[in-house]
Amino acid sequence: MNEKNMFPDYQPKITPDTIEDYLRKPSKVYKILGEFGEPSINNLQTLLSHFFEYKNAAENNPGGTQKGRIALGANEDQYHPSEEELLVSELGKLISQVTGSYSKLQMRTLKLKHQIMSQRLSYHEITFRHVDVMGSGRFFYAEKAPQETVLEL
Repeated sequence: MNEKNMFPDYQPKITPDTIEDYLRKPSKVYKILGEFGEPSINNLQTLLSHFFEYKNAAENNPGGTQKGRIALGANEDQYHPSEEELLVSELGKLISQVTGSYSKLQMRTLKLKHQIMSQRLSYHEITFRHVDVMGSGRFFYAEKAPQETVLEL
């Protein structure tokens, strides 16, 4: 039997899975991330400040694993991050995006100009994936990287 005939309205997802797919309800994550606009060297200090604030909060409020609904594409022990962990991961990604757009020499000059101290950041990156379960729908899951991502500023 042809899948197209069984599920004629099915459309595969062709865009990367992001936090917007995973976290659909109103959340402080969106409120805080919305404060920054486009990440740039001009708001790097603010990104760093929020990163450290929420890193401490995430350590006090970690996510955890729950028994997953395997039939819907979840892992047997599915990880559910806290909002604070999501914020740390997303802020870390934004900081990496900003710093990665400059050479080491350019970053050294910009850090002096913007009075940003050299420092080492580490966090567990949260990634997202989806599973299409025919007849049930599309489900999104979060995955916590086992190794910390380390950024040198």
